[in-house]
Parts: sequence; C-alpha cells; structure tokens
Amino acid sequence: MSRALQTERIDLTAITPLVDATLNTLDDAMLPAANWVLELMDAKNEIEEVTDITLTTESIATFQGQVAEPFSRMLKANISSRFISQDIVSSFGIFDPKKVPAADSSDFHTYGEDLIDVLLAHYGAELPAKTADGDEYTKEALISRETREEWKTFRSYLSKKPKGNLHLQLKELTTSDMLSEIFPNISTLENICLSIPVSTASVERSFSKMKLIKTRIRNRIGQSQLSYLMKIAMETPETLSSTQLNDIITVLNKKPRQIAV
Repeated sequence: MSRALQTERIDLTAITPLVDATLNTLDDAMLPAANWVLELMDAKNEIEEVTDITLTTESIATFQGQVAEPFSRMLKANISSRFISQDIVSSFGIFDPKKVPAADSSDFHTYGEDLIDVLLAHYGAELPAKTADGDEYTKEALISRETREEWKTFRSYLSKKPKGNLHLQLKELTTSDMLSEIFPNISTLENICLSIPVSTASVERSFSKMKLIKTRIRNRIGQSQLSYLMKIAMETPETLSSTQLNDIITVLNKKPRQIAV
C-alpha cells in the first residue's frame, strides 16, 4: 500500500478502497486457514530439511496467536490512525482532470458537488479575524456559496485540460494569478490538496533521483547544475507536445554555441 501511495500517478479517489482492502487482507491473514499458514504447511518438509524447526499445526497456531495477531492488530491501528481522514483526502480526487466526465454527458452537471460539500464541511470552519480598526470578528475560511458557484465553472475548465498528472495540474493552477483571482476558494482547496502528506511523496522520490544523477563518476557536479538536473528529472512531464519541443529548440538556438578563443 505504501508503494502505491508514493507513485507519481497517485489516484486520490483510490485511497479509501486501498486502505479498506489492506485492512481486510490483515484480517484474512489471521484466519486459521490463511494463505501463509497453508503455504507453510505445504513447505513443511523442505523447511524441516534445511532448519532445526519442526512445524506442527499446534506450533503454527501458537505463533499466530502470540506473534502474528498482536502484530496485525498494531499494524491495523497504525494504518487507521494515519488515514483517519481518508474520505476527505479522497474527495480531492475531483480535481483530477482524468476523472471529469465529458461535458455532454448526463453526469457532468452534478459531478463533484457532493464531494465539494465534504471538503467545505471540513475546511469551511469560521476563523478569527480583525478589521483594519482592530475589531475582532469571525469569517469563513471558505465561503460555501461562492465555492459551490466557482466549482460549476471550474469543472468546465477542468474538462478541457489535458488528462495529465494531477500533481503537475494542481501546481499549474495554483501558480496562475488569473485563476486564483477567478476561483479564490477553489484555489485555496487546491493549495490544501498539494500540502496533504499523501501527495508529498515527491520529497522521497527526489532522493532517489539525486542518487541516479550524482553518482560516484559525477561526484564533482556543482550545486547549481545538480539543482537544474533535479528539476528536469522531477518536474518534466513524461511526454512533450510539439509546441513545447519547438519552444525548447528556440531557446537553445538563441544561446551562443561557439566559444571565443
């Protein structure tokens, strides 16, 4: 499960079923006829030939009750505590362009409205604020009515976006001043989505990328060059459009290639 959640193409809507499936698998592993128990019994002769262990039904049951079951309960508690807000995290999946129905479909005009309400219920609490004169008052972190109206327009915008990586799409949308002004509440939700722990696996991936770039052979590479190469490795989309390729060629052609002697 951990590996699935650290993929670059993470599907936030799949988090809830993935967590539920993992918890069910742990429950199944504690049954007397669990797969691992049957596999142990099938390999009983081979194990006893290469080890001093004598496998019996009673010894496996003892191990299952004294070691495996407590470990499984602890693991389930840990997973449940980490994903206590999994329904909220899954609701952010509405921002994935790949999930938006076609504009001419019957589902399009109601798409995401129930999940927007889930996000508003969690993040739309009133916050303390002060006026210019110093008077205290409370205001909504997200204005519910405006957020719902923004979503009706924003999903049309999403349906026309390329069906690319969710993380890159969110970064593009949240760094656009124009979109932030047009959709201020939706922009706030997208910034929250970018900050949730399940979507920050790129931090861990960056260390793996750095090991591939800065090897023993290239150990004298400078910090600036390493930074540029890391950005290319982490942020470049898997495929480039012809327009993007032409822009790159244009920029490279502008740079002088001859060195004055």
